[in-house]
Amino acid sequence: MRRAAAAVFILLAVAAGCGGEDKAEPVAASSCAELLYEGQGEPDVIIVSDFPRRGGGGEFTTLDIEAIKVVLKRRDYRAGDLHVGYQSCNDTVGDEPYDAGVCERNAKAYAAAQDVIGVIGPWHSGCAELQIPILSRKAAGPLAMISPSNTDMALTRTLPDQRSSGDALYPDGVRSYLRLVTHDFAQGIAAAHLAKRQGARRVAVLRQGEPDPRYARGLTLPFVASARGLGLEVVQFDWPQRKSYASLAASVAQAQPGAVYLAGLTRDANRLIEDLRAALGPGVTLIAPDSFAGTDTGKELGAAGQGMLVTNPGFPAKELPAAGRRFLRELAPASPNPLYAAETAQATEVLLDAIARSDGTRASVVHELFRTKVTNGILGSFSFDRYGDIVPAPVAVFRVEGGNLVPEDVIRAPLDEFRG
Repeated sequence: MRRAAAAVFILLAVAAGCGGEDKAEPVAASSCAELLYEGQGEPDVIIVSDFPRRGGGGEFTTLDIEAIKVVLKRRDYRAGDLHVGYQSCNDTVGDEPYDAGVCERNAKAYAAAQDVIGVIGPWHSGCAELQIPILSRKAAGPLAMISPSNTDMALTRTLPDQRSSGDALYPDGVRSYLRLVTHDFAQGIAAAHLAKRQGARRVAVLRQGEPDPRYARGLTLPFVASARGLGLEVVQFDWPQRKSYASLAASVAQAQPGAVYLAGLTRDANRLIEDLRAALGPGVTLIAPDSFAGTDTGKELGAAGQGMLVTNPGFPAKELPAAGRRFLRELAPASPNPLYAAETAQATEVLLDAIARSDGTRASVVHELFRTKVTNGILGSFSFDRYGDIVPAPVAVFRVEGGNLVPEDVIRAPLDEFRG
């Protein structure tokens, strides 16, 4: 988007050396860009975003950062009576999804920067796991965090046999983290409802052991619980790494399922799906999670993937409410499905509204965030539960057609169907 000619860019060095007592001081970290402010006077407070700016993630977050700027510009860089500046901070070093050291240093820098009143992000769940214990401390405010893209269930819910989950991430017992995309467990619940809608009476679950057993487990447990609650018979299989899956596919076929749920990543999935199709025929519905939602996945799966259903947390662009579709047309008319741009814009609006309702302190902003009730917003009408999860929990459904992922539906997953 074009920036106004009057844009004021405050360099960290200048702000640190010349700022008056009433001027908001930027985050003193090399990972953070210059402070952006286009309003009248000087900014009173600062919000930051914590996203990867390099590697594979960087190509997506460029548009999300623009979404934040568009919302700020619409609001004249104001939240109630407060003028709001913005810094974009990077949490990666190379091509990795995030850098653990940078994530921790960023969080400490945000906590130390007294004028920072809220964080949009982080982008990756692994980074959030590192930052939440720092920013939820009473000594840090606590400092509000609202992510548009984290899907790891453990960031908000305490999971059995997993130490770094839920309450353990909040050492002072204070919740300051919320998210505008639902979590992996909601995908499992939505997939069970999807299987039921497809007319299945018996479902097979293929649970992958490597390379990310935590992800596979987070999909399998809620799927099984929800499917059984819906009256479906469930048969479970291990999904090991193999050069051929003919034997596994034959075992699945013997169970005579009406649908098969692939709880895992796309590694070796092409051959698995080919073998499943050969053994099951075209009449059995294959359902997969968001790891299969890449733009090239449909083409990679080829003819065997035709008709497969793929879930993804959140809304596809075409299924957004009217306000969301209008926003994306303004932000990225040439992009068919900008990743998490709508969620990022909504996060910015929600954070600014909470700041406007607050008394200007960090703790008050957190309190107001949890009281949020949005009607007909970019993501429709929603609120947050006591854990910081968006409710109702939207899960997109895509169908693989001609090598493309075609939006088909949005399922509002009932989160109370799995309690951990």
